[in-house]
Amino acid sequence: MTLKRLVGWIFWLALLAAVIAAAGWKVYVTPDVDAAPEQSDVAYVIGPPTDARMQVALELLQSGSADSLMVSLDPDETEWSLAQAACAGAGDFARYRVLCDMPDPFTTRGEAQWLESEVTAHEWDSASVITFTPHIERAQMYMERCFDGELSMIDSGEDLALWDWAYQYAYQTGAFMKAGLTYEQC
Repeated sequence: MTLKRLVGWIFWLALLAAVIAAAGWKVYVTPDVDAAPEQSDVAYVIGPPTDARMQVALELLQSGSADSLMVSLDPDETEWSLAQAACAGAGDFARYRVLCDMPDPFTTRGEAQWLESEVTAHEWDSASVITFTPHIERAQMYMERCFDGELSMIDSGEDLALWDWAYQYAYQTGAFMKAGLTYEQC
């Protein structure tokens, strides 16, 4: 391969990367997020329940902005200390109603379905869903398919490395495509 041809390939690959980055910027990097509502029936931490997400949920509970907490997690996962404390009813979470489960399927769609079943069971009208920036838009799409009440999408503010951003662009794009191809109400 000649140098000229190699430079050409590099140019087109760089241009393609720039187009992909620009196309996903609004969806993955700067999605519309909500401020914490004054009142919500439930704060819902969707997977994984990182300590940053759990801290946001705890702040909603402690401020009175949420009455209950739902945590989507794999019960065998022990990495998230605040989630483990919440699900054990320990520490700062001891005085709140906390529901922990691994939705089936253990996907964003399954998490939305679990929200719908708990909303029905508890007669809730509002939910604050907590996740991280690149997941906000897709999570909202699924939650709105299953829940027609007042929904707030809250960003946990987790920092991501450049490599994580690249991975999330690819992962979330594929997941959006799957959601579009397998559309089901809930």
